Amino acid sequence: MKKITFLLLLFIVSIINAQDKIYVHTATAANTSNSNTYIDHPDLNGNPNANVVFKHVWNPNGESGVYNDNIDGLWYDDIQNQWVIGNEDLSDMVEGAQFFVYIASNPSTVITHIADAAHVGDFDSYTEIDDPLLNGTNPGPYAVMSRYYNPAQVLNPYNYGFFYNTTTNKRNIYAEDGSTIPEDAAFKVLINGTGTGLTSHLSTASNISNNWTVIDYPPLNGNPNATFVFEHYWGVTGGADSQVTLDKVLGAWYTGTNWAIYTEDGSPMPEGMAFDIIFADQDVLGTEDFTAETSVSMYPNPAKNVTTISASEEITSIKIFNILGQEVANFNGNGNSMQVDVSNFSTGNYIVKVQTENANQSIKLIKQ
Repeated sequence: MKKITFLLLLFIVSIINAQDKIYVHTATAANTSNSNTYIDHPDLNGNPNANVVFKHVWNPNGESGVYNDNIDGLWYDDIQNQWVIGNEDLSDMVEGAQFFVYIASNPSTVITHIADAAHVGDFDSYTEIDDPLLNGTNPGPYAVMSRYYNPAQVLNPYNYGFFYNTTTNKRNIYAEDGSTIPEDAAFKVLINGTGTGLTSHLSTASNISNNWTVIDYPPLNGNPNATFVFEHYWGVTGGADSQVTLDKVLGAWYTGTNWAIYTEDGSPMPEGMAFDIIFADQDVLGTEDFTAETSVSMYPNPAKNVTTISASEEITSIKIFNILGQEVANFNGNGNSMQVDVSNFSTGNYIVKVQTENANQSIKLIKQ
Protein backbone atom coordinates (compact mmCIF):
# COMPACT_ATOMS: atom_id res chain seq x y z
CA MET A 1 0.00 0.00 0.00
CA LYS A 2 2.86 2.37 0.88
CA LYS A 3 4.51 1.61 -2.47
CA ILE A 4 1.33 2.39 -4.40
CA THR A 5 0.90 5.65 -2.49
CA PHE A 6 4.51 6.64 -3.19
CA LEU A 7 4.20 5.90 -6.90
CA LEU A 8 0.96 7.87 -7.11
CA LEU A 9 2.59 10.81 -5.33
CA LEU A 10 5.60 10.61 -7.66
CA PHE A 11 3.27 10.66 -10.67
CA ILE A 12 1.35 13.66 -9.35
CA VAL A 13 4.58 15.56 -8.64
CA SER A 14 5.87 14.80 -12.13
CA ILE A 15 2.68 16.19 -13.66
CA ILE A 16 2.83 19.32 -11.50
CA ASN A 17 6.49 19.90 -12.31
CA ALA A 18 6.10 19.18 -16.02
CA GLN A 19 6.66 22.29 -18.07
CA ASP A 20 6.42 23.09 -21.71
CA LYS A 21 9.57 23.72 -23.74
CA ILE A 22 10.50 25.35 -27.02
CA TYR A 23 13.03 23.74 -29.32
CA VAL A 24 14.82 25.85 -31.95
CA HIS A 25 14.74 23.94 -35.23
CA THR A 26 16.87 24.94 -38.22
CA ALA A 27 16.23 23.64 -41.74
CA THR A 28 19.57 22.27 -42.98
CA ALA A 29 20.62 20.30 -46.04
CA ALA A 30 20.78 17.21 -43.84
CA ASN A 31 17.20 17.43 -42.50
CA THR A 32 15.44 18.93 -45.52
CA SER A 33 13.79 17.16 -48.44
CA ASN A 34 11.99 19.22 -51.08
CA SER A 35 9.28 21.22 -49.25
CA ASN A 36 9.87 19.57 -45.87
CA THR A 37 12.25 19.87 -42.94
CA TYR A 38 12.32 17.00 -40.43
CA ILE A 39 12.40 17.78 -36.70
CA ASP A 40 14.70 15.49 -34.72
CA HIS A 41 13.74 15.72 -31.05
CA PRO A 42 13.39 12.89 -28.50
CA ASP A 43 10.01 14.16 -27.27
CA LEU A 44 8.63 14.11 -30.80
CA ASN A 45 10.31 11.17 -32.54
CA GLY A 46 8.05 8.13 -32.67
CA ASN A 47 5.23 10.17 -31.09
CA PRO A 48 2.42 10.85 -33.59
CA ASN A 49 0.25 12.22 -30.79
CA ALA A 50 2.72 14.88 -29.70
CA ASN A 51 1.27 18.22 -28.65
CA VAL A 52 3.14 20.73 -30.75
CA VAL A 53 2.81 24.08 -32.56
CA PHE A 54 5.48 26.28 -34.17
CA LYS A 55 6.31 29.77 -35.42
CA HIS A 56 8.99 31.35 -37.61
CA VAL A 57 12.01 32.94 -35.95
CA TRP A 58 14.71 34.89 -37.78
CA ASN A 59 17.61 34.98 -35.31
CA PRO A 60 17.19 32.77 -32.24
CA ASN A 61 19.78 33.44 -29.54
CA GLY A 62 20.67 36.69 -31.28
CA GLU A 63 22.45 34.99 -34.18
CA SER A 64 21.99 35.69 -37.91
CA GLY A 65 19.01 34.46 -39.91
CA VAL A 66 17.26 34.15 -43.27
CA TYR A 67 13.85 35.26 -44.46
CA ASN A 68 11.27 32.53 -45.03
CA ASP A 69 8.18 33.95 -46.73
CA ASN A 70 6.40 30.59 -46.96
CA ILE A 71 3.12 29.46 -45.43
CA ASP A 72 3.88 26.16 -43.75
CA GLY A 73 2.30 23.57 -41.48
CA LEU A 74 2.92 20.44 -39.45
CA TRP A 75 2.60 16.80 -40.39
CA TYR A 76 3.77 13.50 -38.97
CA ASP A 77 5.70 11.13 -41.23
CA ASP A 78 4.81 7.64 -40.01
CA ILE A 79 7.57 6.10 -42.15
CA GLN A 80 10.40 8.22 -40.75
CA ASN A 81 8.56 8.47 -37.40
CA GLN A 82 9.29 12.19 -37.20
CA TRP A 83 7.34 15.42 -37.16
CA VAL A 84 7.83 17.62 -40.19
CA ILE A 85 7.38 21.30 -41.04
CA GLY A 86 6.36 21.61 -44.67
CA ASN A 87 5.51 24.42 -47.08
CA GLU A 88 1.79 24.28 -47.84
CA ASP A 89 2.30 25.20 -51.53
CA LEU A 90 4.93 22.41 -51.86
CA SER A 91 7.69 24.87 -52.78
CA ASP A 92 11.22 24.05 -51.65
CA MET A 93 11.98 24.62 -47.99
CA VAL A 94 14.36 27.55 -47.41
CA GLU A 95 17.68 26.22 -46.15
CA GLY A 96 18.57 28.04 -42.95
CA ALA A 97 14.93 28.78 -42.08
CA GLN A 98 14.39 28.60 -38.33
CA PHE A 99 11.41 27.80 -36.16
CA PHE A 100 10.32 27.99 -32.54
CA VAL A 101 8.80 24.53 -31.96
CA TYR A 102 6.59 24.58 -28.85
CA ILE A 103 6.28 21.15 -27.19
CA ALA A 104 3.46 21.03 -24.65
CA SER A 105 3.79 18.73 -21.63
CA ASN A 106 0.05 18.56 -20.90
CA PRO A 107 -2.05 17.03 -23.70
CA SER A 108 -5.16 18.89 -22.52
CA THR A 109 -3.61 22.23 -23.56
CA VAL A 110 -3.42 21.36 -27.28
CA ILE A 111 -6.53 20.51 -29.29
CA THR A 112 -6.97 19.46 -32.91
CA HIS A 113 -9.64 21.49 -34.69
CA ILE A 114 -11.12 20.30 -38.00
CA ALA A 115 -12.68 22.88 -40.33
CA ASP A 116 -15.52 20.58 -41.39
CA ALA A 117 -19.10 21.37 -42.37
CA ALA A 118 -20.23 21.25 -38.74
CA HIS A 119 -17.89 24.08 -37.78
CA VAL A 120 -18.39 26.60 -40.59
CA GLY A 121 -18.78 30.11 -39.16
CA ASP A 122 -20.80 33.03 -40.49
CA PHE A 123 -18.74 32.92 -43.70
CA ASP A 124 -16.77 30.22 -45.53
CA SER A 125 -13.58 31.99 -44.47
CA TYR A 126 -14.42 31.27 -40.79
CA THR A 127 -14.27 28.01 -38.87
CA GLU A 128 -15.71 27.98 -35.35
CA ILE A 129 -13.91 26.20 -32.50
CA ASP A 130 -16.16 24.40 -30.01
CA ASP A 131 -14.07 23.82 -26.89
CA PRO A 132 -14.93 24.49 -23.24
CA LEU A 133 -11.62 26.27 -22.67
CA LEU A 134 -12.55 28.89 -25.28
CA ASN A 135 -16.35 28.98 -25.33
CA GLY A 136 -17.97 31.95 -23.64
CA THR A 137 -14.68 33.66 -22.81
CA ASN A 138 -13.86 36.98 -24.43
CA PRO A 139 -11.02 37.70 -24.89
CA GLY A 140 -10.44 34.33 -23.26
CA PRO A 141 -7.27 32.24 -22.87
CA TYR A 142 -4.14 32.92 -24.85
CA ALA A 143 -3.96 30.67 -27.91
CA VAL A 144 -1.62 29.89 -30.81
CA MET A 145 -2.30 27.68 -33.84
CA SER A 146 -0.46 25.75 -36.57
CA ARG A 147 -1.84 24.14 -39.71
CA TYR A 148 -1.93 20.34 -39.41
CA TYR A 149 -1.95 18.10 -42.49
CA ASN A 150 -2.44 14.57 -41.14
CA PRO A 151 -6.08 14.10 -40.10
CA ALA A 152 -7.56 14.54 -43.59
CA GLN A 153 -4.38 15.19 -45.61
CA VAL A 154 -5.51 18.66 -46.67
CA LEU A 155 -3.03 21.32 -47.83
CA ASN A 156 -3.95 24.71 -46.42
CA PRO A 157 -1.94 27.59 -47.96
CA TYR A 158 -3.60 30.55 -46.21
CA ASN A 159 -2.67 32.92 -43.40
CA TYR A 160 -4.97 32.79 -40.38
CA GLY A 161 -5.89 34.66 -37.22
CA PHE A 162 -8.37 34.36 -34.34
CA PHE A 163 -11.48 36.38 -33.56
CA TYR A 164 -14.33 35.99 -31.08
CA ASN A 165 -17.91 35.78 -32.35
CA THR A 166 -20.00 37.61 -29.76
CA THR A 167 -23.23 36.14 -31.18
CA THR A 168 -22.30 32.47 -30.83
CA ASN A 169 -19.82 33.11 -27.97
CA LYS A 170 -17.17 30.98 -29.65
CA ARG A 171 -13.60 31.57 -30.84
CA ASN A 172 -13.19 31.47 -34.64
CA ILE A 173 -10.23 30.89 -36.93
CA TYR A 174 -10.44 33.07 -40.03
CA ALA A 175 -8.53 33.37 -43.30
CA GLU A 176 -6.81 36.76 -43.36
CA ASP A 177 -7.50 37.26 -47.08
CA GLY A 178 -11.15 36.12 -46.89
CA SER A 179 -10.54 32.88 -48.81
CA THR A 180 -12.75 29.85 -48.28
CA ILE A 181 -11.09 27.55 -45.77
CA PRO A 182 -10.43 24.14 -47.38
CA GLU A 183 -12.94 21.57 -46.17
CA ASP A 184 -11.53 19.35 -43.42
CA ALA A 185 -8.40 21.47 -43.06
CA ALA A 186 -6.97 20.86 -39.59
CA PHE A 187 -5.25 23.01 -36.98
CA LYS A 188 -3.28 22.30 -33.82
CA VAL A 189 -4.37 24.90 -31.23
CA LEU A 190 -2.32 25.55 -28.10
CA ILE A 191 -4.44 27.02 -25.29
CA ASN A 192 -2.44 28.78 -22.54
CA GLY A 193 -0.01 25.89 -22.05
CA THR A 194 2.14 25.40 -18.96
CA GLY A 195 5.13 27.42 -20.03
CA THR A 196 6.81 30.32 -18.29
CA GLY A 197 4.48 33.19 -19.14
CA LEU A 198 1.67 34.78 -21.12
CA THR A 199 1.20 38.29 -22.46
CA SER A 200 -0.38 40.28 -25.28
CA HIS A 201 0.96 42.92 -27.64
CA LEU A 202 -0.62 45.61 -29.79
CA SER A 203 1.25 47.28 -32.65
CA THR A 204 1.10 51.07 -32.42
CA ALA A 205 2.82 54.01 -34.11
CA SER A 206 5.24 54.20 -31.18
CA ASN A 207 6.46 50.59 -31.42
CA ILE A 208 6.44 50.03 -35.21
CA SER A 209 9.64 50.31 -37.22
CA ASN A 210 9.43 49.41 -40.92
CA ASN A 211 8.14 45.81 -41.10
CA TRP A 212 8.25 44.97 -37.40
CA THR A 213 6.58 45.86 -34.11
CA VAL A 214 8.77 45.90 -30.99
CA ILE A 215 7.57 44.00 -27.92
CA ASP A 216 8.26 45.69 -24.60
CA TYR A 217 7.95 43.01 -21.92
CA PRO A 218 10.50 42.52 -19.09
CA PRO A 219 11.03 38.72 -19.46
CA LEU A 220 11.88 39.28 -23.14
CA ASN A 221 13.78 42.56 -23.02
CA GLY A 222 17.55 42.11 -23.29
CA ASN A 223 17.15 38.34 -23.59
CA PRO A 224 18.20 36.99 -27.01
CA ASN A 225 17.76 33.43 -25.70
CA ALA A 226 14.05 33.88 -24.95
CA THR A 227 11.64 31.63 -26.86
CA PHE A 228 7.92 32.12 -27.52
CA VAL A 229 5.09 31.53 -29.96
CA PHE A 230 2.42 34.05 -30.92
CA GLU A 231 -0.85 34.50 -32.81
CA HIS A 232 -2.81 37.39 -34.32
CA TYR A 233 -6.11 37.97 -32.48
CA TRP A 234 -8.41 40.31 -34.42
CA GLY A 235 -10.54 42.68 -32.33
CA VAL A 236 -9.28 41.38 -29.02
CA THR A 237 -9.30 44.81 -27.37
CA GLY A 238 -13.01 45.16 -28.02
CA GLY A 239 -12.56 48.25 -30.15
CA ALA A 240 -11.64 49.35 -33.65
CA ASP A 241 -7.99 49.79 -32.67
CA SER A 242 -7.36 46.03 -33.09
CA GLN A 243 -9.83 45.22 -35.87
CA VAL A 244 -7.05 44.86 -38.44
CA THR A 245 -6.33 42.05 -40.90
CA LEU A 246 -2.90 41.22 -42.30
CA ASP A 247 -2.45 38.56 -44.97
CA LYS A 248 1.27 38.08 -44.36
CA VAL A 249 3.61 35.40 -43.07
CA LEU A 250 4.94 36.57 -39.71
CA GLY A 251 7.99 35.71 -37.62
CA ALA A 252 9.86 36.75 -34.48
CA TRP A 253 13.30 38.37 -34.37
CA TYR A 254 15.63 39.89 -31.78
CA THR A 255 16.60 43.49 -32.49
CA GLY A 256 19.60 43.52 -30.15
CA THR A 257 17.58 44.92 -27.24
CA ASN A 258 14.02 43.65 -27.70
CA TRP A 259 12.06 40.93 -29.42
CA ALA A 260 9.78 41.94 -32.28
CA ILE A 261 7.21 40.44 -34.65
CA TYR A 262 7.89 41.09 -38.33
CA THR A 263 6.49 40.43 -41.82
CA GLU A 264 8.55 37.92 -43.80
CA ASP A 265 8.07 39.74 -47.11
CA GLY A 266 9.30 43.07 -45.72
CA SER A 267 5.95 44.85 -46.10
CA PRO A 268 5.08 47.51 -43.51
CA MET A 269 3.64 46.37 -40.19
CA PRO A 270 0.23 48.04 -39.72
CA GLU A 271 -1.03 49.60 -36.52
CA GLY A 272 -3.65 47.68 -34.57
CA MET A 273 -2.20 44.17 -34.86
CA ALA A 274 -2.97 42.39 -31.59
CA PHE A 275 -1.07 39.25 -30.60
CA ASP A 276 -1.32 36.53 -27.98
CA ILE A 277 2.18 35.52 -26.84
CA ILE A 278 3.02 32.29 -24.97
CA PHE A 279 6.50 31.78 -23.50
CA ALA A 280 8.38 28.61 -22.58
CA ASP A 281 11.99 27.82 -21.71
CA GLN A 282 14.32 26.98 -24.57
CA ASP A 283 15.36 23.34 -24.88
CA VAL A 284 19.00 23.38 -26.01
CA LEU A 285 19.83 19.74 -25.41
CA GLY A 286 21.09 17.51 -28.21
CA THR A 287 18.43 15.62 -30.12
CA GLU A 288 20.08 12.21 -30.13
CA ASP A 289 19.42 9.68 -27.40
CA PHE A 290 22.25 8.64 -25.12
CA THR A 291 23.33 5.01 -25.16
CA ALA A 292 23.53 3.61 -21.63
CA GLU A 293 26.38 1.21 -22.45
CA THR A 294 28.74 4.00 -23.50
CA SER A 295 29.57 6.85 -21.14
CA VAL A 296 30.87 10.20 -22.41
CA SER A 297 31.98 13.11 -20.24
CA MET A 298 33.37 16.61 -20.81
CA TYR A 299 35.35 18.71 -18.35
CA PRO A 300 35.56 21.60 -17.69
CA ASN A 301 32.13 22.72 -18.83
CA PRO A 302 31.66 25.69 -19.02
CA ALA A 303 35.04 26.03 -20.70
CA LYS A 304 37.15 29.07 -21.57
CA ASN A 305 40.13 27.67 -23.50
CA VAL A 306 40.34 23.86 -23.53
CA THR A 307 37.89 21.11 -22.60
CA THR A 308 38.63 17.39 -22.33
CA ILE A 309 36.19 14.83 -23.75
CA SER A 310 36.46 11.27 -22.44
CA ALA A 311 34.55 8.12 -23.33
CA SER A 312 34.40 4.54 -22.06
CA GLU A 313 35.40 3.36 -25.55
CA GLU A 314 37.49 4.75 -28.39
CA ILE A 315 36.35 8.06 -29.86
CA THR A 316 36.11 8.02 -33.66
CA SER A 317 35.12 11.66 -34.24
CA ILE A 318 34.01 14.85 -32.53
CA LYS A 319 31.84 17.47 -34.25
CA ILE A 320 30.83 20.77 -32.72
CA PHE A 321 27.75 22.72 -33.85
CA ASN A 322 26.53 26.19 -32.92
CA ILE A 323 22.95 26.78 -31.81
CA LEU A 324 21.89 27.26 -35.46
CA GLY A 325 22.96 23.72 -36.30
CA GLN A 326 26.01 24.90 -38.25
CA GLU A 327 29.19 22.83 -37.89
CA VAL A 328 32.01 24.94 -36.46
CA ALA A 329 34.65 22.26 -35.77
CA ASN A 330 35.41 18.64 -36.69
CA PHE A 331 38.09 16.39 -35.17
CA ASN A 332 39.19 12.84 -35.97
CA GLY A 333 39.24 10.44 -33.03
CA ASN A 334 42.40 9.70 -31.09
CA GLY A 335 41.89 7.27 -28.23
CA ASN A 336 39.43 7.41 -25.36
CA SER A 337 40.25 10.97 -24.29
CA MET A 338 40.78 14.10 -26.36
CA GLN A 339 41.50 17.73 -25.57
CA VAL A 340 39.58 20.25 -27.68
CA ASP A 341 40.67 23.88 -28.06
CA VAL A 342 37.65 26.19 -27.87
CA SER A 343 39.54 29.42 -27.19
CA ASN A 344 38.54 30.92 -30.56
CA PHE A 345 34.84 30.10 -30.16
CA SER A 346 32.38 32.92 -29.49
CA THR A 347 30.75 32.95 -26.07
CA GLY A 348 27.53 30.92 -26.04
CA ASN A 349 26.03 27.45 -26.25
CA TYR A 350 27.24 24.65 -28.54
CA ILE A 351 26.30 21.02 -29.17
CA VAL A 352 29.22 18.56 -29.15
CA LYS A 353 28.47 15.31 -30.98
CA VAL A 354 30.82 12.50 -29.96
CA GLN A 355 30.98 9.43 -32.20
CA THR A 356 32.42 6.31 -30.59
CA GLU A 357 32.65 2.73 -31.82
CA ASN A 358 29.11 1.92 -30.73
CA ALA A 359 27.34 5.19 -29.98
CA ASN A 360 26.67 8.73 -31.16
CA GLN A 361 26.06 11.06 -28.22
CA SER A 362 25.43 14.80 -27.85
CA ILE A 363 26.51 17.07 -25.00
CA LYS A 364 25.78 20.76 -24.50
CA LEU A 365 28.98 22.85 -24.23
CA ILE A 366 28.92 26.30 -22.68
CA LYS A 367 31.76 28.53 -23.92
CA GLN A 368 32.70 31.28 -21.49
